[in-house]
Amino acid sequence: MEPAARHKRIWLELISQAVALGAMLWGLKVCLQYIDPYREQRDQARKRAAFLKQQLGRSLELNEFEQLLAAQVVNPDHIEVEMQDVSGLESIVADLETKLLYPLMRPELYRTTLWKQTKGVLLYGPPGTGKTMLAKALAKQSNCFFLNITASSIMSKWLGDANRLVRAVFSLAAKLEPCIIFIDEVDAMLGKRGNSSEHEAMLQVKTEFMQLWDGMESSRGQRVVVMGATNRPWMVDEAVLRRFTLMYEIGLPGKAQRKAILLGYLRKHNLEVPDSVSADLLLADDACPATTSSSSAQPVQGDQDRNGGTPGPTALERIAEATEGFSGSDLLELCSQAAQRVLAEHLHDLERGKVPESAGQQGHSMRSLRLADLEDAMQHVRPSLQRADEYSRGMASAGSGGGPMSTDIASVLALMMQHLRG
Repeated sequence: MEPAARHKRIWLELISQAVALGAMLWGLKVCLQYIDPYREQRDQARKRAAFLKQQLGRSLELNEFEQLLAAQVVNPDHIEVEMQDVSGLESIVADLETKLLYPLMRPELYRTTLWKQTKGVLLYGPPGTGKTMLAKALAKQSNCFFLNITASSIMSKWLGDANRLVRAVFSLAAKLEPCIIFIDEVDAMLGKRGNSSEHEAMLQVKTEFMQLWDGMESSRGQRVVVMGATNRPWMVDEAVLRRFTLMYEIGLPGKAQRKAILLGYLRKHNLEVPDSVSADLLLADDACPATTSSSSAQPVQGDQDRNGGTPGPTALERIAEATEGFSGSDLLELCSQAAQRVLAEHLHDLERGKVPESAGQQGHSMRSLRLADLEDAMQHVRPSLQRADEYSRGMASAGSGGGPMSTDIASVLALMMQHLRG
């Protein structure tokens, strides 16, 4: 065989082997991408990290685990809850502004042994009382990034990844400072240790989290705060409670607080849809129809005592008095049900042709929300805690003959459906 032909064959073999090797490497890379359990999270995190760089106006170098958590970051500019939306918690808000917001906004003053950043804040109380809303409002007020952490966001089936994700929580917060690390239902993630059913990986996660939490004190002036919310504070581990240096009970609102919450929701709805709420429901806090000189606020029936003309409770005060035991979310649902009653009535009139279609589209023909709508909604909305207690008592009585599993399944399901309809 001639040397030229032999060299040509050798080159062809080398080229074919190189092409085969390249195809094999490319196929292996594609396979690894598809079997990567974090592939979708990484793609979303890269887009989120690029978005954060654009919003911050600075470059963020994030490792692979920080990129996985980048999707949990909420920019303060995108938080819709503001401090004025938190009604009835003025004393707690004032205390938090002094002890939490000032150190976040003026870190140069809080670098001594006694003048230092708050280590952690715990908000506890019944469900639906506005704990998460208050945390978001504080992040908005202090212009802090809001890093929402859940157990699913830091747990992994791969050995060691959960600890790396926990470490990434604090390293990412340090790069984003000022930042609030928020843990909703903190008892589920940082509950008491030592239970027989607790997995060893979860115990390691708790230990790692607390060690890194302690390390925040070593760098004075770091604007990172851990906030937690729970309705079962007795289930939180004692070592975790020690690290929450500030604790506030967010209880069920009183009468004055319920009135402020109702007034806030109704005014916001009236701002979004002009003239959608009756004027007698939008009176100022202590204003009474008998003492109001404005002709736009007409007194409702019963606001004045017939014998002496003494001012009586306003329409909103009656609702606030009748909603004893309602939480903030229950009051929101009450206002929502009343507003939807008005909308449903309007849609019903449109279907029957009582209202012109053009007027219906503009919304000018829709009547305003009145006291009667709220009173009707109260027949269908009950306090969430009351429903939970009734359900617990019903299940306890159903299982009294030998435990819940010994009861007829059909009766248990019927009881559940009955309470759900209520």
